[in-house]
Amino acid sequence: MQKNVASQKVAVYVYDIIANAPETGDAANITAYISKDGGAAVVSNDANPSEISAANMPGIYVFDLLQAETNCDLFIISATSATADIRIDPVFLYTV
Repeated sequence: MQKNVASQKVAVYVYDIIANAPETGDAANITAYISKDGGAAVVSNDANPSEISAANMPGIYVFDLLQAETNCDLFIISATSATADIRIDPVFLYTV
């Protein structure tokens, strides 16, 4: 990820821990928090991610990032779903 650059995206993988399968159609239930350089968690400006393709890339969702959200050396995004039994691992990225 580039530091302090606009129009970037970060992807998360969303899966159902009971079905052991990617979760599709869940974008409206997913929200995220961002930490810059290990600081306090702040809600992402992108209220809900976009699903890339339920058919071709099931479970892959992307958040659009503001330039200010990438102004850090260590970027962490932690997303959750209001849907039961859904797991989304946090993403850790270093900027360049």
